[in-house]
Amino acid sequence: MKHNLKFSANDPEIKGFQEVLFSVSNIERYIDFFTRVCGWVLVGRNKSVHTLKKLWALDDSVQIEEALLQNEGDHEGFARLVQFKNVKQRQIRSATHIWDTGGIFDVNMRTPDMDNWYRELQNEGWNGISEPKRYVFGIYDVSEVLMKGPDGIVIAFMQRYAPPLKDFDHMKKTSRIFNSSVTVRDMKESYDFYINKLGFQMFFQTPGLDRETGHNVIGIPPNINQDITVPIDIVRPDKDNFGSIEYIHTNELKGMDCAEFAKPPNLGILMYRFPVKDAEAYATKLKERGLKLNSEIQIANVPPYGDLKIFSVLSPDGVWIEFVQLID
Repeated sequence: MKHNLKFSANDPEIKGFQEVLFSVSNIERYIDFFTRVCGWVLVGRNKSVHTLKKLWALDDSVQIEEALLQNEGDHEGFARLVQFKNVKQRQIRSATHIWDTGGIFDVNMRTPDMDNWYRELQNEGWNGISEPKRYVFGIYDVSEVLMKGPDGIVIAFMQRYAPPLKDFDHMKKTSRIFNSSVTVRDMKESYDFYINKLGFQMFFQTPGLDRETGHNVIGIPPNINQDITVPIDIVRPDKDNFGSIEYIHTNELKGMDCAEFAKPPNLGILMYRFPVKDAEAYATKLKERGLKLNSEIQIANVPPYGDLKIFSVLSPDGVWIEFVQLID
């Protein structure tokens, strides 16, 4: 199986996320969703090792089953399903809206046929936050819909009309995960974290898209949509990589904050895993920039990659980010 954990001399020190981890209450249900519905393939299943329990601050009595899935032919943007047993859980973002902060709001996947795909998802029991909406986003002409499924997991599906897509040759019913959104309490604080602390690069930035009264993707009531401003930053470890993080803020709408729940073993979109060339060097750099590590470097065997050096950080909004280095 191809993956993106190996580095050449010319590669940047970090790549776009290799995988996104989903904490689910029923692993079989989500395996079925990704394989039968989305057209992905199951790479493998395994029981998590003790080291990961230590990394995630879980008691050894907790049982963990994992399943890794990929859009066949892609080497990044995987989904790792994690089911915890023998432990109390709650949804990370329970009964939330786009304006509620904390944790990861959604992941983004592409589809070549929005209309048929939307109806198929509805038939599978997924509900739209709104109907699909076509709009212009910078230079991009797209149609998008946000769908919520079991465990409070939200997936944004997008169809691109222009400019033509590149590097998505393997897309059948859906693509790999190429982006993920988080709703933040403070845009300046998030900019400092992702740009100044992590060293990511700005890919796209806007103080807010044009908002006409009426239907919108993110579920803001139509009668007040024109009065709401939503600044957006999209950042990547390197400008040429996929696996970006899109952080947004709803200026005029304030909700609840879920940051305290955004950790294992709670249910929902749990965390990102970014490949890093040298875990020790990068961890040291983060500390020098004033960032406290959420967990120090540990070594764990993570199928199918093998032994990894892993450490984690938390964003100001509780987003759990792991950096992993493949040990040859």
